[in-house]
Amino acid sequence: MKYNIGIDIDGVLTDEGERENSIWLQKMNELFDREIILKEYTYDLRKAFGLTEQELNHFLEIKLPEVYANVGPALGAKETLDELHQAGHNLILITARNEIFRDLTENWLEKHQIPYNELHHDDDKAPLAVKKELALFIDDRKENAVQIAAENIPVILVNKYHNLNFKKSSNILKADNWSEIRKKIKLLLSKNTPAGKFS
Repeated sequence: MKYNIGIDIDGVLTDEGERENSIWLQKMNELFDREIILKEYTYDLRKAFGLTEQELNHFLEIKLPEVYANVGPALGAKETLDELHQAGHNLILITARNEIFRDLTENWLEKHQIPYNELHHDDDKAPLAVKKELALFIDDRKENAVQIAAENIPVILVNKYHNLNFKKSSNILKADNWSEIRKKIKLLLSKNTPAGKFS
């Protein structure tokens, strides 16, 4: 069988670097006159890096396009998606990035030869996951994982500093990297398909 597989971009397809020296931290330190460090393990950039609302808005306006354009792909992501794509599965990218970054995002995907069938910009991912009849979703934000899993869609949650406190769930599997993600995809798909790669 062929399946619709949902994939987030930032922190999943992208390699943002080690948490104490991520591309976000690097770009913040380029912009501000003081040293910025990771202060709290949270998805909220203000709390994570000790920024005011004004500073965060200034950073996003000036540096966000650089982050999106210059971040590298996660090791093993392209190879795994290549295999899924070749097996006929439908790869649906769902990102919380604003639609204004669509061209930049498409250029990044083309530059790194990441295969995909659809690209959606939507920060409310669960309704779209249901509409697209996803067989599984891969994300790094625990809130998205919980909402999508509540729709009876299995989720692979990529381990990041901002989801370290996530408690286990029967419909959410955690993975450290694309080697583990690949194994968990195979496990989830094998429940409904004959043994093999991703066929």
